[in-house]
Amino acid sequence: MRGAQGCIQVELKTVTPLFLAGADPRGEPELRAASVRGALRFWLRALLGGVLGDHNFDALRQAESAVFGSTKTASPVVVRVEGNPQRGQFRPLLHNPEKTFRLHAFEPEQSLKLTLAPRICSTSIPEVAVWCLLVWLLLGGLGKRSRRGFGSFMLASASQNFPLAPSDYASYVTFAEKLQVIMRHALAKAEAFARELQLDIADPLDPPQFPILHQRYAKVLLCEKPFSSWEEAMKAFWELRRSNEYRKNRVFGLAGNERQASPLHLRIVKVGEGYHPLFIAFRMRFAGEQPSWQVMQNFLDECRKRWQGRWVFGGDERWT
Repeated sequence: MRGAQGCIQVELKTVTPLFLAGADPRGEPELRAASVRGALRFWLRALLGGVLGDHNFDALRQAESAVFGSTKTASPVVVRVEGNPQRGQFRPLLHNPEKTFRLHAFEPEQSLKLTLAPRICSTSIPEVAVWCLLVWLLLGGLGKRSRRGFGSFMLASASQNFPLAPSDYASYVTFAEKLQVIMRHALAKAEAFARELQLDIADPLDPPQFPILHQRYAKVLLCEKPFSSWEEAMKAFWELRRSNEYRKNRVFGLAGNERQASPLHLRIVKVGEGYHPLFIAFRMRFAGEQPSWQVMQNFLDECRKRWQGRWVFGGDERWT
C-alpha cells in the first residue's frame, strides 16, 4: 500500500483559545493525543463518506481501521502532541452577556508540536492519513466549542515537502487557492485509498446520515473581510447568528432532549495580520423533523455578502 515514509511533524500556533480539558471539564487544559486522534477520525470519515457513500458501514469501518485502527486492529499511525503553552481563562459563550463564566484554556499565539509516526511494526503511514491531517489543519478545530471558532490554529512550520507551508497564510488569495487545491487532492487520495482496499465507490444517501465532504452535501465559505481580532470575528458571527431570522432555527443544531450537533462549523483563520471567518456547513439527516436547508443557504449567502465570502467548495449547489 502506498504510504508516506517516516514521521510527519508540524508545529501549530493557536489562533483562538483552546479548551482542551481532561477529566475535570473546568480544570486545567491538557494536551491529549486522544483528542487529536478523534478529530482526525472525524475528518477521515468525512473524506471517506464523500467517496464511499454513507450507507456501507462495513466498508467505512474497514477503511477507517486501516488508518486509525479499531478495537480489534492497532493503528499503523501513532499520534503525538507536545508543548508547554501558556494557560488563561476565557469566556466560552461570548454571545451571551448573561453568562460570564470562564474556563481554563490554552491562550492564542501558543505553539504545539504534532507528530504522525509509523507504529514500530509499520514502515510507513498511509498517505491518506497525511491528507486527512491537512484537511483537519485547514477546516477543523480542537476541543470544546471548536464548532464555534474556539480551538482554531494555523501552521507555523512543517516537515520538508509537506503540502502546506506558513507562506500559504500570507494573503487571502493564496490561502483560498491552497485550501481549494488541498480539498480536491484529499478527496482524490481518499478515493485512491478506497480503491486500493477494493471497496466500492458509491453515492451517498440524500441527505447523508453523517457529515461528509461531497460537492452536493458540504459547503466551505472563506470570507475576505479581515477583522482586527478573533473576538471581533466571533462577535460578528454571533450578531448575525442570533438575529431574529436565524436565532431559533433548528438547522443550526438543537440542545436539550432533541440534542443535535450543529452542522455549521466556524473557524477563525489568521491570514497576514487579519482574522477571517471560515464556514463549513454539512447538509445531513437530522433525527426527527428535518430542518430547512434553505435557511442555512440564506445564512451563508448573507455571510458571503457581509464579509466578501468566496466559495471554496460546494458553491455551485443551492440548498433548498
